[in-house]
Parts: sequence; C-alpha cells; structure tokens
Amino acid sequence: MQDNEPSRREKVIRDVGRTVTDAVVRGTDEAVTVAENIKETIKSKTSGERATRDNVVMVRVDRESLDKMDELVEAEIAGSRSEAAAYLISQGIRSREPLFDTISAKVAEIRKAKEELRALVESREGGDIPGD
Repeated sequence: MQDNEPSRREKVIRDVGRTVTDAVVRGTDEAVTVAENIKETIKSKTSGERATRDNVVMVRVDRESLDKMDELVEAEIAGSRSEAAAYLISQGIRSREPLFDTISAKVAEIRKAKEELRALVESREGGDIPGD
C-alpha cells in the first residue's frame, strides 16, 4: 500500500496541475476574446465618428484616467490618447443620456428667457443694451 501512496499523490498533483493550467488557458482565451470584441466595438463606433471629431478640447486628467486611456492605446483598442478620450467622453455622455436630456431642456429654457429679457430691454429703451 505504501508503494501506491506516492503514485496516487503524484497523479492528484498532475491532475490539479492540468486543471489549473486548463483554467488559466481558458481564462486567458476568454480575456483575449473579450478584448478583441471591445476593440472591434470601439473601432466600429469611432470609425464613423472620427471624421466628425473636428473640435479640439484641451483637458487635464488625473493619473487614473490617463492610465486607462493609455491602456486602451496599448491594447490597440484606440489609436491614440485623443481617440481614447473622445470615446470615453462620448460613452460617458451616452451612459447619462437622461441627465443630459434634462440639462439640454433647462439650457433651452434659459436661452429663451435670456432672449425674452433682451427683447424686453430693447423694446423699452429703444435698442440700447448696456454693455453693447
């Protein structure tokens, strides 16, 4: 029975080793597949938008945000920090769409109120608006 004991242990160790190796390989394969899917999604979403990215905005970001943008570039999901930032901004806006819809409605109200005030001042004072 003692002769059998080391071989059973070795078999269990080999089986555990294979199981762990298989799990790591499957996990790595899944991670690569997910990364490729994300990369293709971002490329397909940004390829049509790239031509419309005519506006330049200079922005300072914290280290964590910069690291995330650099990871997108390093993984070749985005071609540059600029592309990564544009993608992340657009996704952030999309993810908070109801909030931005509310903000847009309020801004429209404010613009309308300003125009009404301007018209009121012009009609009462013969067109002279302070500061013009």
